[in-house]
Amino acid sequence: MAHHVPLAAHTQDRRIPGHRLGEKDMLWAWLRFARATVVAKATGLSPSQLRAKPISSQISLGGLLTHLVTVEQHWFGIVLGGQEHAMPFGAENPDGDWQVAEDDDLDSLLGRYHAACGASDEVIGSLELDSTGAQTTGDYTLRWAMVHVTMDTSRHAGHADLLRELLDGERGW
Repeated sequence: MAHHVPLAAHTQDRRIPGHRLGEKDMLWAWLRFARATVVAKATGLSPSQLRAKPISSQISLGGLLTHLVTVEQHWFGIVLGGQEHAMPFGAENPDGDWQVAEDDDLDSLLGRYHAACGASDEVIGSLELDSTGAQTTGDYTLRWAMVHVTMDTSRHAGHADLLRELLDGERGW
């Protein structure tokens, strides 16, 4: 970490993975790191900040959390775990997984995200990296899904960095 970049608030439980972990533990540690970064960027937001869309793409931090719940449920729950989850998007509402419900607040969104991540972790813990899990068609492995979801979550953590700075000036690594 560069010494000139401030540490973001709410990151006390976030740790860079050890350098000598085995492959699955390394992938899992970076996934947890990315998840913790997103949570840190959302922690402390007011209800209006949670829904604010300060850029033209119409992304809000609350919407980002709802999207990441869908990502976790899709890849680890449905594809690998064989679970049933209703997806909040479709032809009539292609961006449904980015929408924040009127009664959603920060605690409920973070609660759903933590629950989705916990359920994902159960699936991750039960499979070998080369496993395709519950799929009867397709060849997505746990390894592929862990890399994909880590990359997606990390990408959105970068969005969260910018959104948070635009909302209240909070910045940091």
